[in-house]
Amino acid sequence: MSLLATILTRAINLISVPIFSRILNSSEYGRVEVFMTYVNIFTVVLGLDFHGTVGKGRLDHSDDEDGFLCSGILMTSIAAAIIVAVINILFGYLHGVFRLERWLVNIMLLYSYGIFLMSYRSADYNFFYEYKKNMRMTVTVAVLNLVMSVVFIKVFFSHAHVLGRVLGATIPTAICGAIVYVGYIRRGSMTFKKEYNRYFLKFGVPLIPHNLSHLLLASSDKLMIERIVSSSASGIYSLSYTLGMMIQVVSEALNQVFGPWLFRQLQVEEYQRVRKAQKMYLLLYCLAVFPVLAVSPEIVKVIGSREYWDGTKIILWIVFATFLNFTYTLYVNVEFFYRKTALISSGTIMAAIINIGLNLFYLEKYGYYFAAFSTVVSYAALLVFHAIIVNFVLKIRLVDGLFVFLVVLLVLGITALMHMYLESIIIRLLIGVISESIAMIWLFVLYKKNGQFIVFN
Repeated sequence: MSLLATILTRAINLISVPIFSRILNSSEYGRVEVFMTYVNIFTVVLGLDFHGTVGKGRLDHSDDEDGFLCSGILMTSIAAAIIVAVINILFGYLHGVFRLERWLVNIMLLYSYGIFLMSYRSADYNFFYEYKKNMRMTVTVAVLNLVMSVVFIKVFFSHAHVLGRVLGATIPTAICGAIVYVGYIRRGSMTFKKEYNRYFLKFGVPLIPHNLSHLLLASSDKLMIERIVSSSASGIYSLSYTLGMMIQVVSEALNQVFGPWLFRQLQVEEYQRVRKAQKMYLLLYCLAVFPVLAVSPEIVKVIGSREYWDGTKIILWIVFATFLNFTYTLYVNVEFFYRKTALISSGTIMAAIINIGLNLFYLEKYGYYFAAFSTVVSYAALLVFHAIIVNFVLKIRLVDGLFVFLVVLLVLGITALMHMYLESIIIRLLIGVISESIAMIWLFVLYKKNGQFIVFN
């Protein structure tokens, strides 16, 4: 059910891509993507990244779950109010950073906090397997987001498309966020305890640098392309990036199941069971990646107008970067369980620095194509950094590093081979079929060795 909810939400977002890539020109599309980048950043900042603490926190405070969750919500509302006030007071100095009008910045902040509240509720739902409720919430908001944005652009803001798009996204999200907020306050009876707040601050706030760095990995390309190259180039890159990252629907859904299962297995010290599951987990994701690699250039052509087709030259590498991003979660989930949030942040910050540094020096010379290369290098660094942290700093041997390396090498080789035949979908499909066969045989060998197909139960 978690997988279905994520797939439906992503499917709606995928449907929105060809719609907006046709009613917005590449420059407007680029500006909207930059707005959404700021939304993603402030979702982390205004919510103090508390949603990442919800699952483990409920386990640790099972005697007063509602009070614990209510205290976290109240803490974020105080922090958000202070941050919004500071931004408005200092807006004269910050206007050059945002490049947005004051009222648009405040819409962005409202949208960001609404998304945080939904994420907080989703984490609560998913950790305790209430997938149907999560699906109703996320799918409803996604549908309203799409419908209202189109209506606003076509009817009310026909001469201000960017404004219509952001208002259409903000209104349903803010309403849902308000409902979530009131629900927690009622359930928790306005509980606001220092003990609970210390827990949230101890394990949530140290993750802010990690998630901001992760957002910089995912979004700094768009911001830098807009400023160094052009809004149009940012729009083309953003479309290909969005489509390439759509495979994360599988990654997110799998991790929503695997993450809670992993925590429970580690709690009872079922280490051997975890090692077996991780290998199958990685190969299962490969089965989803190979078909997407094979047809991704055609996806760009089907979904985007001809103005965006130049993005076919980079989308394969974006998909590969997404695979690296998934693979690093094998390590970071272990860090989460052992509450090493500061170490999680340090590895991600270093990867973000690499991404920004590469783009700063070479983006102007090589154009937006280089951003795809810097993304791959940065996600590879992210994987290596967290592997080092788990294996050599924490000295926890839960992930088979050699197995991970071989699978990454396989996917890299297949990506490079498909890129060589960018103009031939027939050859890419043939390579995809061979790749799927290799992964399935490998998975079958593990099945025979382990005596069962999967161990997520």
